[in-house]
Amino acid sequence: MRRRELGCRTLTMKRLVVLGATGPSGQEVVKQALSAGHHVTAVVRNPDKLDSVQNENLKVVKADIFSAEELSEHFRGQEVVLSCLGSRSSFRAPVTLYTETMKAIVAAMRETGLIRLICMTSWCTESLPGNPWFIEWILKPLVLKRTLVNMAEMEHFLFDDCQDINFTIVRPPSLGTGPFSDLPILTHEGMHVPGARWGLMNRADVAHFMLSLLDTTEWDRKAVAIQRTSRR
Repeated sequence: MRRRELGCRTLTMKRLVVLGATGPSGQEVVKQALSAGHHVTAVVRNPDKLDSVQNENLKVVKADIFSAEELSEHFRGQEVVLSCLGSRSSFRAPVTLYTETMKAIVAAMRETGLIRLICMTSWCTESLPGNPWFIEWILKPLVLKRTLVNMAEMEHFLFDDCQDINFTIVRPPSLGTGPFSDLPILTHEGMHVPGARWGLMNRADVAHFMLSLLDTTEWDRKAVAIQRTSRR
């Protein structure tokens, strides 16, 4: 487990394309990226949901996230893809959004020559010894099983079939809507952060961590679990 300070801004401005930009996590990524001076293309299904964000470096485009052809139109000339796509947990209906969209994203990246990808999943996408009991015995059976299964399938697709893609999978715990805390982030290459409390991590902190990956190769082609510290 590592502790990482996240107080610095990125040094090089980049051209970013953000998927899931109208969701709570995606909006945080867009706002923080613009604040840091990056050029952002937000790929959305409903552009009206980003009307409140006004910035000369923001371009909002409408596209089918399941269509590699449509995504390719907006990936050209970009440097990094950040995916904050997510679906509501379903107890009965199968969840396929993560694998289906990622296959379209990767196909579009290959078509346009993009190689850098940062995406979100969750703690404990797979059941392993040492996973928090609350997740394994309560959340998975009652709420999250189908979602986490599809997240895991997406992760396997990246590790097994995408050797040409420089991806980082960010695994946060349960997400909250509070402001950016500026607290250090605990990181661990695994399903969760050993010793860290199970609880909410603000989406603003997750977005900040995702954008910090633009300046490091530490987590290239890895899956990193994260959690905010409770104090400095």
